Amino acid sequence: METALRELIRRVLGPDWTTQRGAPDLERLREKQEEDRKRRDGAIVSDDLLTYTELYSLTRLIEKNWDSFKPVFGDLARTKVFLGILEDFRNPVAHSRELLPFERELLSGASGQLRNQVSLFLSRNDGPHRYYSSIESITDSFGYSWGTSYSADLHVCPTRLNVGDRIAFQCIGIDPRGRELTWRLEFGNIDGIEIATATGVPAELVWEVGATHVGEKRWVRISVEHDGNFQRRGTYDDERFITYHVNPPLDS
Repeated sequence: METALRELIRRVLGPDWTTQRGAPDLERLREKQEEDRKRRDGAIVSDDLLTYTELYSLTRLIEKNWDSFKPVFGDLARTKVFLGILEDFRNPVAHSRELLPFERELLSGASGQLRNQVSLFLSRNDGPHRYYSSIESITDSFGYSWGTSYSADLHVCPTRLNVGDRIAFQCIGIDPRGRELTWRLEFGNIDGIEIATATGVPAELVWEVGATHVGEKRWVRISVEHDGNFQRRGTYDDERFITYHVNPPLDS
């Protein structure tokens, strides 16, 4: 939900979100970014300060700039209730405390309602989003993530890979009708070779880097489809690409 709200704020408020009413303390966000950089020397740390905002800050931005977000959510009172439910359970979920069954259902319902509204707004000119599943975010083991672009040339992981590396992709998506999602990871050029599949949300796909993957600008493709009869693009609903450089073994 936080990922969806951040993408919404980027689209609605633009790069000037930091100067809008209710914007969080930028110095505090920079401190969190630097702390993240020091602690995660094995990961790619985002340069986007919006990444370091938490649910409270995102909610405050939306409420303080309601006129801009009204076309997304429609009713302020109802939206506050749903956001309040998310805030109530945010800390227990973040600290891995088990929720009771009715709490999980309440959280799922509030999150599903808001995420659907965000998805429909972000794709207002794309009618298919009312019928087919969509990818919300994909993040690899290094913390590198990519969003709405399909072009592999726009998403090149700065970390070079070696044969034997194990890369896990965390996949989040949404289906407007609540159908089960199936994810596929492929490697190659035009006709990709399937590497892994997974179902559900979130889902994890794993790539075991092998000798056949060695080379420059080798891309992987992740696609998603729902379990209904008709897919947006024939055999799948949505897809993303990312490019990696894979080093040859030193003894070769």
